[in-house]
Amino acid sequence: MNTVIEHAKLTDVNELLSLYLSVYGEDYPLDIGTKRSVMEEALNHPEENHWYVMRCTDSNQIIVSGIIQIEGENLIGKLSGVAVHDEYRKHGLATGFIGHVVNEVLKEKKLVNSIYATARTISHSSQTMLMKNGFIPLGFFPNCRRIKTYETLALLAIFADGVLEKRKVPTVVPESVEPFYSLVEKEITGNDAHFDTAPCLIKRDHQFKDLTCKEGEFEFIFAKNFVEKRFDETFKEDRESVFYPFHRPNLLISNMEEGIEIFAAFSKKDHYCVIITANKSIISLGEKINKMLFAMKEIGIYYVETMVRSDRREPICFLTENNFLPSAVYPAMRFEEGVGQDYILLARTMVPLDFSELSIHRSFKPYLDQYAKQWIDMHLNILRVNS
Repeated sequence: MNTVIEHAKLTDVNELLSLYLSVYGEDYPLDIGTKRSVMEEALNHPEENHWYVMRCTDSNQIIVSGIIQIEGENLIGKLSGVAVHDEYRKHGLATGFIGHVVNEVLKEKKLVNSIYATARTISHSSQTMLMKNGFIPLGFFPNCRRIKTYETLALLAIFADGVLEKRKVPTVVPESVEPFYSLVEKEITGNDAHFDTAPCLIKRDHQFKDLTCKEGEFEFIFAKNFVEKRFDETFKEDRESVFYPFHRPNLLISNMEEGIEIFAAFSKKDHYCVIITANKSIISLGEKINKMLFAMKEIGIYYVETMVRSDRREPICFLTENNFLPSAVYPAMRFEEGVGQDYILLARTMVPLDFSELSIHRSFKPYLDQYAKQWIDMHLNILRVNS
């Protein structure tokens, strides 16, 4: 079979829609692959969306598709939407396709410092094909996507030459994230790594609180255009606070008593929510954060994540004291004055944690073991029995 890899064209949309439907059915969570208008918009902006297809030259049929989205400001790419026609599977086409497109964007054209991808965990083949192409396991997103069940996704990334050598390696990290951070450092360097730890002085009051009371309620504003406008006005001169690649807010969470406005990206389809930033430090919420999370679950948010720069110890401690757990570390994710800054992904799942049906590459097992250990310590080992 002879094949050629080339850029997708607007005239390919019908065939691409058919490909994604045949491969993933109606449960595919991404708009790219299921919504014509979104796909056409992406293809009309090729500088931001490097959409590639592999064709069988004998039939001119598209047999593989995939997109690398580019965020030029932060020099980050995201590989997504890799689909292989059912009749052409088990020939290593996806592995070769990924190698070609990543090499072109990352090494030949040098458009980004890194490219990341998420891989499904219902089988380890998607993880393996990324790792064969130089992607490094960095952690996972627990129970983050609701497809047929609440599915966990693996996080991997590949870096341009010299990028990891320019990162600011921490010497001290908050004690709540050190075990996980050490696993990522070992994956990057190949050597056992341990950091000095700073104690988390922020301690949560574990006394019972009535989260259903009317006092201090949160308002949820679902108005995409209004939220984006307010977001841009609020952070016009502050690029660091809004760093969350490939996410724009569509939800504003407000608490009038604290004067805090939290900007988030919410996917109603899979109950997934990303806290992007806020007009005040998240620490100012104090105990009200649990009331906010309770209210979020009431409106159908079952997974919440946020990212914090690794040297922002107080927000990390505050979030981990309130049941957010480290689940991934992205090294050298953002560059400031030529220095790469690491970011820690902190996640909180609102549904029962279940890893029983995961199929993972052995490289991810230490991450899952550490996450499970911290989850048990957080939720079970604090139990006290009064006689």
